[in-house]
Amino acid sequence: MRDLLFATLIGALVAAALVRPHLGLLGYVWFSLMAPHRLTFGFAQDTPWAQILFLVTLLRWFVSTERKLPDWSLLHALLALFTVHFTLSFLQAWAPEPAAVKLDAALKLMLGLYLTTALIDRPERLRALIWVVALSVGFYGLKGGLFVLATGGAHQVLGPYPSLMADNNGIALALVMVLPLFVFLYETSRGFWLRAALAAAAGLIAIAVLGTWSRGGLLALVAMALVLWWHSKAKLPLALLGATAGLVLVAVLPEAWFAKMSTIDEYQEDASAQLRFTAWEYAWNVALASPIFGGGFKVFVLNNIRHGAGGHSDYLNAHSIYFEVLGELGFVGLALFLAIIASAFLIAGRLMRLERERPEYRDLARLGAALRVSLVGYAVGGALLNMAFFELFYHLLAIAIVAQGLARTVPIASSPSEQPAEVAVDRRELARRLLAGTWKAPSDHGPAISR
Repeated sequence: MRDLLFATLIGALVAAALVRPHLGLLGYVWFSLMAPHRLTFGFAQDTPWAQILFLVTLLRWFVSTERKLPDWSLLHALLALFTVHFTLSFLQAWAPEPAAVKLDAALKLMLGLYLTTALIDRPERLRALIWVVALSVGFYGLKGGLFVLATGGAHQVLGPYPSLMADNNGIALALVMVLPLFVFLYETSRGFWLRAALAAAAGLIAIAVLGTWSRGGLLALVAMALVLWWHSKAKLPLALLGATAGLVLVAVLPEAWFAKMSTIDEYQEDASAQLRFTAWEYAWNVALASPIFGGGFKVFVLNNIRHGAGGHSDYLNAHSIYFEVLGELGFVGLALFLAIIASAFLIAGRLMRLERERPEYRDLARLGAALRVSLVGYAVGGALLNMAFFELFYHLLAIAIVAQGLARTVPIASSPSEQPAEVAVDRRELARRLLAGTWKAPSDHGPAISR
């Protein structure tokens, strides 16, 4: 019965995609992040729903009147160069067969990002995308936070299998990255109960991160929380929320959790840390042997060493987004990857400055702050994880690109004589209110959107 209901839902999404391609895209984002079909038990569990939705959306978009070329930007150019580079790297991959599987996934990721920046071209669509991304990952945070409170944190919070979020470290990083989006929605939403629900969700997600027992997740959460608090306009509520969560966790989490977290600085005696060092050394040596293109995707399958609790022989992955790219794509690939992160960080900074220049851009500025905090979480937590091609990161890049495009849709006049026409002012006000979720119907008199 659950599978039939799920198939009916998919049918509705496909129908929606045929009418409005951006709705199909939102459905694809939902499936790519949350993987809701993994919660079923029959045929729906193994059906490639995300691919079906993506293909339907892609074909419908191609024949629609929707724009085909998004607003070009430096970040777009860097992503295009990165795509060309990892494709050329694949042509000389050291492990061609497994590399082909990862290349296929990476190309779909980049195509999805391009489609997102083309279709999500309006404030209301951007806000819908943010809601979908936040809730798709946040679902596991809400469930995990309640699980921690119910069990006292005795068991690890895990993500959906199979996915990069399946283990405790992966889901911890995902939750850290999505938490700032909940803060953004809290800051830009109206209505007491909606804001209260978003605040509660943020608290449960933070608890879920700690419930993963991931030391990398804890480091990323602390780094992200400090930056989030610094940039937030709701410093007092966040401080109270953090203090309350801390008291609850001290009472709930077992002593074994605190014992494990206290070993963060004991990396010299920690076996898992030593394995990471071994993997990073291997990545460095591969990059030295092939500095431009690296060893290609999945080169780490050739790093056969004896490791693990049972001393079994298996390949050791990179355990770091930076060394993953270094080993697979060489120094040039790593430079492009770091430039992508830096470019997104700069976009977030420019969005944040909008509020000082034009108060009507407040909500885009708040989004910039949220994106910057998410990037900090990814940069810190990803330093210990093999997640350079994590879908959530590229969805955040797409959000940054779209927000940047919206911010420069209407140029700012430099003198009164250069003031744009009244319709341009209305568009800017419309963008602000739609992004904030406070749209009002146009009146018969005066501007289309009134204050």
